[in-house]
Amino acid sequence: MTHRSFTAKDAALTINYIGFVFRTLTNEGYHSEALLKNTGLTEQAFIDPDFRCSFEQHQTFVKNAIHETRDPHLGPRMGARFNPINIGLPASAAMSSDIFSTALDTLKQFISLNFSIVSLDFYQQDEQLILHWQSAVDVSDIEYFVMGSCVAVTENLLALLLGESVVIEYAELAVPTPPGWEKFQSNINFDVRFDAPFNRLVLPAHYLTKPLAGTDPIVHQHMLRLCEKQLAESFYDEGIEAQVTRYIHRRHFHSVPIEETAAELGLSERSLRRQLSLSGSSYKTLIDDVRAARAKELLAISGLPISTIAYDLGFSDPSNFARSFKRWTALSPLEFRETRSARC
Repeated sequence: MTHRSFTAKDAALTINYIGFVFRTLTNEGYHSEALLKNTGLTEQAFIDPDFRCSFEQHQTFVKNAIHETRDPHLGPRMGARFNPINIGLPASAAMSSDIFSTALDTLKQFISLNFSIVSLDFYQQDEQLILHWQSAVDVSDIEYFVMGSCVAVTENLLALLLGESVVIEYAELAVPTPPGWEKFQSNINFDVRFDAPFNRLVLPAHYLTKPLAGTDPIVHQHMLRLCEKQLAESFYDEGIEAQVTRYIHRRHFHSVPIEETAAELGLSERSLRRQLSLSGSSYKTLIDDVRAARAKELLAISGLPISTIAYDLGFSDPSNFARSFKRWTALSPLEFRETRSARC
């Protein structure tokens, strides 16, 4: 089957998680009509395993749910109640892995089968293991719901895999501190840092080699085959924004010409611009967002000189970098670094 990238208007997103949110809220007495208002979704859709919704429908449902519950923390609150077993085949394949790093590789490859709005990556940085969640489309209007849900679901999944209740050192979310956080933070078992460059979870790197209690090589291979089969039967690949972002990452966060990126993705420049426009984005916006996030990360967590960061990001000189960074953030690189240092 031919795969293609999806946009915000395509019926490409699985509804496992928002289906759980819908059932939970209706069981608590919230009216389905209010939750589904202007979504084009029906109650029947939430029990259809083959149903896919568009991101626009997903976003409208989430906004309705937050409005009806008057709970800005609905994402992490629901995520904490979501059983990670219900991630489905990817969770089963991960749980039967030999060691934790194999489980993470499995989730990285297949998590989109049932959580298609996000992708997962991980890497080791000194003594820390970084889990990096990235959205497949522009979720900026509901980013705290999406990434707060990811953090809470991941915490429960890690506890299930590793057999330990608290393994996360801290989380970073690329959103402002939400209203009422001071009261809600007692529900979280680790520190959460807001206004971060990326959405990440940080835990000790020694977990990578930890054997898993549920390891079973036969079950693992069987689950992998089922995941591969389901992935092969999927009509959609990852979102076009995610594909562009991934390529910019591979090109070391430089300002890659659009014609180069389009060729890499097997598209014409016109087609790439059109698909990004349908997703409510643009190539320049994506380039700026990705480079700004990387610049913030390097300024926040490294002691590299600002000039080195500028050259690493492909700028011809530090003054050009400083002008671009101020356009992105309204702060100079030095001001941003000093602000981050004052918070820590």
